[in-house]
Amino acid sequence: MSLASASRPLFDAIGAADEAILVGWARLRRPGLDRAVAAYSRLGNSGVGWVALGAGLALARRDPRVATATAVAVWGTLAVNYAVKTQVNRPRPELDDAPQAIEPPSTSSFPSSHAAMSAAAALALADAAPRARGALRLAALAMAASRVHLGVHHPSDVAAGWLLGSVTGRISRRLVPARR
Repeated sequence: MSLASASRPLFDAIGAADEAILVGWARLRRPGLDRAVAAYSRLGNSGVGWVALGAGLALARRDPRVATATAVAVWGTLAVNYAVKTQVNRPRPELDDAPQAIEPPSTSSFPSSHAAMSAAAALALADAAPRARGALRLAALAMAASRVHLGVHHPSDVAAGWLLGSVTGRISRRLVPARR
């Protein structure tokens, strides 16, 4: 038995769970909520919102390391994420019962860049602002969840992106610390 055929039942189960979650989540959508979620999600495009937050914190703290650490964590993660995307090339969800609420990106769905960059950013920023760790995690989780809400990622894409960003975020913390 090949690895591919042995893993088929697992991938089928993940696909079924993804579809069930997307369809269930789509039932929660409301026009005003969708607009707010889409606006928040746009802040995660290319990690710009996270890097801007790092720059603002750096200015407030008068410590450029915060901005550098955040940018390295976010954009380093984005580079790794895109390398994985090009190898996996998973299509974006297209379900009649869970239509996409925004125009989906043209890149592969797996893993979610928004989730990956958000996890990495939350780690970098929490080093600089430890008291905000919980709020940063919540903001990052909300960013990751926004992609499922909008129907442009399978939930497993978001979970994989979060895992990837958690790893790259920890690596970047060692390479470029956000504080002394």
